[in-house]
Amino acid sequence: MDHYGIGAALKGAVSVYFHSARRTGRTTSLVESVKDGDRIVFADEREANRVRRLCLDRGVNVECVVVDPRRPEGVFERGTPEGRSIFDHSWVEQQYVYRLESVRLDIDHLERQTSGYGEAHRETRRQAEEVAKWNING
Repeated sequence: MDHYGIGAALKGAVSVYFHSARRTGRTTSLVESVKDGDRIVFADEREANRVRRLCLDRGVNVECVVVDPRRPEGVFERGTPEGRSIFDHSWVEQQYVYRLESVRLDIDHLERQTSGYGEAHRETRRQAEEVAKWNING
């Protein structure tokens, strides 16, 4: 257990940043920056199709692929594109959230594995209160 609530604070800060970055033109900027032969990696098929259409409307032929952010190595199964590989902002956001949660789980595992027999393996009231201070999602 992250006794200090650092993970919850980081997840809260990331959530605030992601929310504030909405509707700032990231997708438009992406569509305007790609060139023929580039590949854009998405977490969602619907968004991949939408951006593919926007690129085609611009006259640019890009490859839009879907790769699970929890399994980023899946991008290597797609071969090498002619141009650049670019990860869509939603994919990057999901990757950060996944990695933060993964770190939390790693810390929990380390604490359980390195604690002596009979030691508490669950959060204490004080730990829960510390996490609650930083947890903006309830």
